[in-house]
Amino acid sequence: MEIYQRIFEYAPDAMLVLGRDGLLRLVNAHAETLFGYDRSELLGQTVELLVPARFTAQHAAHRARFMEEAQSRQMGRQQDLYALRKDGSEFPVDIMLSPMIMGGEHLTLCVVRDITERKAAQDALEHQTNELLRLHAELELLANHDGLTGLYNWRAFYEHAGQLLTTAHRRHEKASLLILDLDHFKQINDRFGHAEGDRVLQAAAAALKASARQNDIVARHGGEEFVIAGFGLSEAESLVAAERLRAAVASIENLACRVTTSVGVATFVPDPSSRHEPPTLLADLLDRADQALYHAKRSGRNRICHFDQLGEDIAPASDSP
Repeated sequence: MEIYQRIFEYAPDAMLVLGRDGLLRLVNAHAETLFGYDRSELLGQTVELLVPARFTAQHAAHRARFMEEAQSRQMGRQQDLYALRKDGSEFPVDIMLSPMIMGGEHLTLCVVRDITERKAAQDALEHQTNELLRLHAELELLANHDGLTGLYNWRAFYEHAGQLLTTAHRRHEKASLLILDLDHFKQINDRFGHAEGDRVLQAAAAALKASARQNDIVARHGGEEFVIAGFGLSEAESLVAAERLRAAVASIENLACRVTTSVGVATFVPDPSSRHEPPTLLADLLDRADQALYHAKRSGRNRICHFDQLGEDIAPASDSP
């Protein structure tokens, strides 16, 4: 029996023996060192003496339930556990509980291990992981969004618009693509400076994003040009959408000068006999919208032109610049 007493006394972990009433019956040397109490100060006290005040009520309830259905188990799987030293400091712990019988009395052996270093390492690893995830998200954002306007960049637009046309092609649905170019943008930069030019681009991007439908793909095409892809938009519906976007830009306030935009539109109409693949469809649609945009510019700016109606004055503005 002496060898077991020595194992208990000099074990590298704090070992506590408590009765069904929660009173400490035995403690070992490491428990004195770990908690900062003399053995005489611990014996006869409830184990809640070693539990932070905010956990004592909960701990007492858990202890009572354990005594009713005692079985060896590790605590702390569901939440972090903390113990309390005599000086009031707290530290994270692992706890193992084992029921035992001595002299016919039902007791519980509680093994407590200080895991401060391990917890610090885990916290540091978690912090590093979260930081890496944050940086990855930022890189993902930078890779797919324009830094000035926050809209999709051309790379992301090509990917998402390609998927949109793939879906339209498969479902035999219409889709439209709109290219918008800010009128006389070079004059804004020359007259008011590039800082004002950036403000104009940001304001236009915000207006387009707010006026587009929730599922429309809105991107900065480059320079002062923007592009929008809309699923399910027929020719007539695309013209309504284009006018809404044109008007949104024209109504922007608090800039150094009024800003207008010209819009070129092209619509994909599904043809069951067509063998075009979506990438070819996107390139073709972009080319058609670009031709329509050129016509809108040549026709006086601040207006809309649909590729299928080239040569007609689609939506002239009464005060084109």
